[in-house]
Amino acid sequence: MPEADKEGERYQAGVPQAAPGFFLKGCHQLDWGMKNRLARTFNPQSGRTVMLAIDHGYFQGPTSGLERIDLSILPLLPSCDALFCTRGILRSIVPADSQKPMVLRASGGPSILRDELSDEQIAMDMEDAVRGHAGDGRHGGRQEHGT
Repeated sequence: MPEADKEGERYQAGVPQAAPGFFLKGCHQLDWGMKNRLARTFNPQSGRTVMLAIDHGYFQGPTSGLERIDLSILPLLPSCDALFCTRGILRSIVPADSQKPMVLRASGGPSILRDELSDEQIAMDMEDAVRGHAGDGRHGGRQEHGT
């Protein structure tokens, strides 16, 4: 058994493995990929983020002054931590070499035709989400039964 004792010393069995926490409250048990995406989106010192949300035209119709995303929104990218956009904006306007995290809107519905804006369903294939380099899109309100 002396050989087994020496093997244990080599692997430092007496030193407990470090289990690093995570700076966002309630997120320490998430999988590595989700924590990695959140760490790129949120500031580790403050736990806050500046997310530029430009998915409004998707559920409220065209927004006056935002018809040219390339001229009105893209110059703001350096000032935000993440961009929240639709698949169409991502594919047609956002440069592919952008290093900003993207939050892709994957839900939709007849929200401008009804009083309840949150009555939505998934409006995108998983393949489209992957092509848009989407991560884990966990979200949803009480009415978003399909998301």
